[in-house]
Amino acid sequence: MSKVGCHKQTTYRTITDIGYKDMATNKVIKEVLSLLYWTMLAACTVGPGTVVTCARAGAEFELNLIWALIFASLLAYTLQEGTARLTITSGKSLGECLQVRYRHGRLLWGVAIICWVIAGAVFVGNTLYECNNFAGGMSAIYSLPGANNTPALRISCCVGYGVIVVALLFADKVNSLGVSLGIIMVGMVVLFLVVVAKLGVDAERFFKGLIPISMPSGSSNIVLSLIGTTSLGFNLFLGGAMAKGKTLAEAQRGIAFSTSMALIVSVLIMIVGQGTYIQSKGVFTIASLAGLIQQLTGKVGLWVFGIGFIAAALSSMLAVPLGAAITAENLFTIYNNNNDNKKKKPVQKTDAELQNSNEIDKTEKLKIEKEKMLMLEDTCVVSRPFSKKYYNGLMFVMVLISVVVISADAPTVKVILVAQVFNGCLLPFFSICLLICLNDPHFMNSSPQRGWANCLLMFVVTVTLFLTCNTIIQNVFGWTITDTSKSLFAYVKFSIAGVISICTITVLCLCTSLGKQIRTSFKKR
Repeated sequence: MSKVGCHKQTTYRTITDIGYKDMATNKVIKEVLSLLYWTMLAACTVGPGTVVTCARAGAEFELNLIWALIFASLLAYTLQEGTARLTITSGKSLGECLQVRYRHGRLLWGVAIICWVIAGAVFVGNTLYECNNFAGGMSAIYSLPGANNTPALRISCCVGYGVIVVALLFADKVNSLGVSLGIIMVGMVVLFLVVVAKLGVDAERFFKGLIPISMPSGSSNIVLSLIGTTSLGFNLFLGGAMAKGKTLAEAQRGIAFSTSMALIVSVLIMIVGQGTYIQSKGVFTIASLAGLIQQLTGKVGLWVFGIGFIAAALSSMLAVPLGAAITAENLFTIYNNNNDNKKKKPVQKTDAELQNSNEIDKTEKLKIEKEKMLMLEDTCVVSRPFSKKYYNGLMFVMVLISVVVISADAPTVKVILVAQVFNGCLLPFFSICLLICLNDPHFMNSSPQRGWANCLLMFVVTVTLFLTCNTIIQNVFGWTITDTSKSLFAYVKFSIAGVISICTITVLCLCTSLGKQIRTSFKKR
């Protein structure tokens, strides 16, 4: 009897152990899949613009701007985590929140003016990004052995890129292709790691580049470009769409993993770009980067670089128009409350009862108010969805413009720099929109914004305003500066940019309800 009992007990324990192992394995697989899901943001970030901008920063300023990449990554995490928290808490993306918040203001075609401004800014910025991606895709083809920049090759490849991108976007096969492109991109990352290992890294210069002691002369544009290519404005809208149906902890882990991977890749590219400094004599070109890779890894490495660069360009060509279309869909889908008359009377009656009642405590009042808000939210319905023909048409126009511009042989590096700087200038505007929505009790009633989170976000917005103003002043007045007045101009430029950024935040807090809401966030709940 004891033997039988012992056998049964052993069998039971074995089955239980197997069950625990299966549960642990399933949990690990689920977590890995979740992290891979959020790497779509990293895939949008690490495109040809990132490769060219980071390599150019390394070639022209060596490792002195690593701190800018770290700041840009922290900024990207802060903004993407904020937009994910807004979506998960309110059930609406950033674009939908803006559309609802300003629906009682001045309208155009039934949509708030600010939504038109944001949609126009995203369209122009993403069109420049798409030109950036096509330029990078052509540079990748030129880097392959035996390929030259001839009109026939350039036009045929641009048209080929355009046909593939439009077909995949219209067929809605972006996700399935993204996995295979991501695997190819991993090969390019490994290649950069090998090149860095062969080049070697000067530890003193590396750690010195982590500290923002000063901005090298003429680096303001490239610093803003690094921020613009790492913290993409349209990722706020794309990240919000990805956060729907997810938990906050899951989104935070995924966004942290995505931004960390993008940072590691960007630093590796900057180190490789530094190796081209001597070859390019301080002026970066794609050819000098390809020549260094071929010198260190041979033709096999050059093929890996070219194919990986093409994959990065193609994935970004798909993501950028898609992000612009999703943003427009969120901004122009109109929500109406069809049961206003039925719901208003009971709500007004309940408010009167609450004011005259001494029996209901504050906790109960807050509970009732929350239930009333949820009741009213449930009555909101889509009265005018964003038409599919506009959705597809928007993507088609962006791809068409990019094909025409790059077929005309626009200079690759300049196209990429203009795209990064323009979108870097848009980032403060999108950040302010996110800050306002995160402090709106209508959206964040169940999980109000904390005081420390507001401090961090306010700092991020102020710094992006400072960098944007600094870059604008440099580009407008920099050509008038002589060598003898450079130091004075830098001091004046930084002072003016600092004053403008601080004044902008102050006016925003004083002239809107944002200041009151931020003060409230520091009170105990």
